Amino acid sequence: MTTKILLILISYLLGSIPSALIVGKLWKGIDVRNHGSGNLGATNVLRVLGWGPAIVTALMDVGKGILAVYLAVSILKNDHIAILLCIISAVIGHSFPIFAGFRGGRSVGISFGILFYLFPKTSLTVLIIAIIIVSITKYKSVASIISAIIYPFILYSLERPVMVYMICVVIVCLFIIYRHIPNIKRLIRGEEHKIDWRIKR
Repeated sequence: MTTKILLILISYLLGSIPSALIVGKLWKGIDVRNHGSGNLGATNVLRVLGWGPAIVTALMDVGKGILAVYLAVSILKNDHIAILLCIISAVIGHSFPIFAGFRGGRSVGISFGILFYLFPKTSLTVLIIAIIIVSITKYKSVASIISAIIYPFILYSLERPVMVYMICVVIVCLFIIYRHIPNIKRLIRGEEHKIDWRIKR
């Protein structure tokens, strides 16, 4: 029991590593939460600092997700419930990071890292769909929301995971949609920010 609690805590702390904040501070000495959309995510880093820092941020977010689930699976083995709790803890840590005043991102990057580790076939399929959606709409939020909606269905069709993992994926996807409520409201008002592919900072 102690090991499980410790891993859940470690997962939260890994998720709490504020990649966007770290990159902003190191790259230009700024807090990206005070610029752009104010979100601690790779998209806002792109908007504020450009492609280089945004890619670094995205890789850090994906990487901490992979590390969190790798540790959980390696140590907990087939204890699926405990692994599920570690995954949820890491995702919550990203959105409500203790290291950044509980003001985090939308949890898309870390969730992709976690799900890519567990279900690479489904994750790459959904990633391709998301890239197509962003290319057409120029809205990363739309791609994230649609990806969260379709991911469980594609996962069930392609990989048929055990029920605990299906439940875990549904929870993570619903949480991502929940975190995008402000984006949904801006989309309805026609105020959502589009991605400018020409950013070269």
